[in-house]
Amino acid sequence: MSNIDIEGCPAPQNITLVQRLQPIVGQTVTVFQPGFPQLTKTIGKLSGVTSSSFTVGSTVVVIQTSFFIVLKERVKTTRPFDLTATAEDIGELRGKLIRVGRDFVEFVQMPGRIVPTLFPLNLFTKVICEREHEE
Repeated sequence: MSNIDIEGCPAPQNITLVQRLQPIVGQTVTVFQPGFPQLTKTIGKLSGVTSSSFTVGSTVVVIQTSFFIVLKERVKTTRPFDLTATAEDIGELRGKLIRVGRDFVEFVQMPGRIVPTLFPLNLFTKVICEREHEE
């Protein structure tokens, strides 16, 4: 865990990205990866989830790289934290925290999304949580 850069977030739940992905194998997801001149977007069925990679459509994604996944399910609840997630060659994503796992965060991208985004915690990424400010 020493290579994971995460600040201000609540304690992680005892779940890994692989464990989070396994129940949704067979569902359609969207994965975003670095590409030039813009992000590469792949939509397909999730399959082949292993401890080091997973497959979306025909694209194999290595877990220890820069990417994020957008799911199709609706978000039920969020936690009172604003989140900023930064990934090498992807940039910054902002949202409302759903949960922190052992090696990922799950959040709703703002503005406007109502589906979860899964974002890995690895040496290519950084996450900062801030408690929502009371107005």
